[in-house]
Amino acid sequence: MAVNNMIEVLIYGNIRERVKANHPNANAILLCEYIEGEHLQDLLGRLGLKLADVGNCYVNNALANPNYMIHDRDTIELNQPGHLAKEGFN
Repeated sequence: MAVNNMIEVLIYGNIRERVKANHPNANAILLCEYIEGEHLQDLLGRLGLKLADVGNCYVNNALANPNYMIHDRDTIELNQPGHLAKEGFN
């Protein structure tokens, strides 16, 4: 049975501790409500993160920028700064 109106967020490295400060039950994998029209940078804010807190971010295994518009059932990976430093947020 598929879960609709949700996105999966995978959190790596020291970002996990920052997210737990705002979401005490956070794990390495979060299921978050999908909000139509939300961009990646908006999701970061919802998780209590700033752009400077994250390194490269991927959506469905593709490098994404902060202006990426999130879609229902996307899988988002948030890496700590310096991880896989190539084109992206760092």
